Amino acid sequence: MSPVLDQPQIQPPGWNNHWAQEWSTSQADGLIPCRVVRIDKGGIMAATSSGEEHLVVAAKAVRRVVVGDLCGLDLAAGRIELILPRRTVFERRSPGVARDQLQLQSRPLAANMDRVFVLQPLESGVNLTRLARELVLAWESGAQPVVILTKADLVSAEWAEKERSEAQRFAPGVEVHVISTRSAHGLSELRSLHLAGHTIAMLGASGAGKSSLVNALAGHEVQLVAEVRDNDRRGRHTTSAGQIIELEDGALLIDTPGIRGVGLWSADDGFEKAFEDLSLYVQQCRFADCTHTTEPGCGLLEAVAQGEIGADRVHVFQELAVELEQLEVGLETREREEQRERNQRARRKAKRRDDDSSESTGRSYELGEAEDESEA
Repeated sequence: MSPVLDQPQIQPPGWNNHWAQEWSTSQADGLIPCRVVRIDKGGIMAATSSGEEHLVVAAKAVRRVVVGDLCGLDLAAGRIELILPRRTVFERRSPGVARDQLQLQSRPLAANMDRVFVLQPLESGVNLTRLARELVLAWESGAQPVVILTKADLVSAEWAEKERSEAQRFAPGVEVHVISTRSAHGLSELRSLHLAGHTIAMLGASGAGKSSLVNALAGHEVQLVAEVRDNDRRGRHTTSAGQIIELEDGALLIDTPGIRGVGLWSADDGFEKAFEDLSLYVQQCRFADCTHTTEPGCGLLEAVAQGEIGADRVHVFQELAVELEQLEVGLETREREEQRERNQRARRKAKRRDDDSSESTGRSYELGEAEDESEA
């Protein structure tokens, strides 16, 4: 057990020995610790202790603060000046202009959580492709994912069990829970997963039941709840801001707005963990650069043919592998273009400097001739 360090008098939500160690080694002179507990269009709310919140701004160097960050705050100026190193961070690829476009940049959504609750509604059936993506992101964050199948009261027990088995097939090594916030089925098991001071983040599409689960775990209504649309079974955004909510048992929950698109971002580690069950078959491939599509001696295709793994899981594996590879190529191309622009700017700057030097030398020479002529 690590020694208990001297703690600052001000301790924001979730403060523990780890953060005390980080704080002691940070350049935080004149600052006090705080935690970002809410970000919306109105600004950034930071808590210096439970219930003590301040509307603040972020200095330019740390403008990308996210909910869950532990920071150093200049209380008099109302400005965040530093971010302590994140233990975990949930990050996805930024959406583009159009719904089916993705930008070559990332968007962090939450930080410093211990677990990520990945929610899928039972009434519409588990979206296995989306679940796989969400698990890649959850694993990549560094936190422990937990799959939660919601709205069990709207389906039969047989349907719930079938969907649970399907979700488990796509979530090896991850706990899968079936719950109903209306009947409280499965909620006690969820509460047993976390301790006071632990931080949980929730990930799910609109209509997955996040707001209802937040209310159930908090013990009172802290989020509005909206019904899904009947025509397409999609939910309405009832959570419009990222925020930290304190639960009955002392744990902290980071609630984020519903996410329509789940774009992957530099998630090689998360990808490997999400598909760890396929690694044994990949190692059996005859060719090291096997694409697992048509090559002879492919371990994955052979396993599918023998019924050891599902073709749908391999298809999602292939799809996400291609997406990550294309992202890497895109990032490398952008880096080359940015480097070329930097080189061009450097050459133009050097040329201007040489031109200025030549002009200065020319003026000095002309001045010297003029002085000689006047002396003559």
